[in-house]
Amino acid sequence: MGQRTEAPERRRSDLLDAALQIVLDKGVTGLTVDDVTVGAKVAKGTFYLYFRSKDQLLGALQDRFVDDLAARQQAELDRLATDDWMGRLLHWMESSIRGYLAHAELHDALFLHPSGTDDGGNRRAKHGHAADPAMNRHAAGLASILDAGAAAGAFTLADPHAAAVLLYNTMHGTADYLVEQTNHAGSGSTAAHLVDAVIVECFNLCRRYVDAERAG
Repeated sequence: MGQRTEAPERRRSDLLDAALQIVLDKGVTGLTVDDVTVGAKVAKGTFYLYFRSKDQLLGALQDRFVDDLAARQQAELDRLATDDWMGRLLHWMESSIRGYLAHAELHDALFLHPSGTDDGGNRRAKHGHAADPAMNRHAAGLASILDAGAAAGAFTLADPHAAAVLLYNTMHGTADYLVEQTNHAGSGSTAAHLVDAVIVECFNLCRRYVDAERAG
């Protein structure tokens, strides 16, 4: 029973891995079903057992990027004290920014391109900028921290969901800015200093925004 369920998952993973390498090498415009199946060493018909279209495959790559980031981040958060809400918020912010910086090439290849259409022919929003916690697992992690922190009295927030949208966009805009700036500055001490300085200011913004002092 186990072998029958594992093999299809391996084939799907092989298709995603092959597609990911093509995106990194050629960009999304260079992604073709033929190249993916050649890279995954499967028949072309196998592709359509898992994905209806190239767009759906791309969506799966985007989901995997976000899910991997969220999973790594949650493993780190699980090592913090469960009632350290400010520590968890600041760690979410820093690890998100540094995580996007560490995988900037892959992030840009997957998300910074014309969004295409969904299977119904409708324009599809770029997942990387979908700050709604109901749609984005990464944003949902932030929302859960804010919800729990507010419930515990650690944060003063009229609407934790709306706060999550605002802070998620703060994180994403900050990461975009740092990617652009560090691309110009290179990987030396100047770039590292800029990243550290901007993250410190993000911390200050988070502290002021959740109003922890007044809540205490």
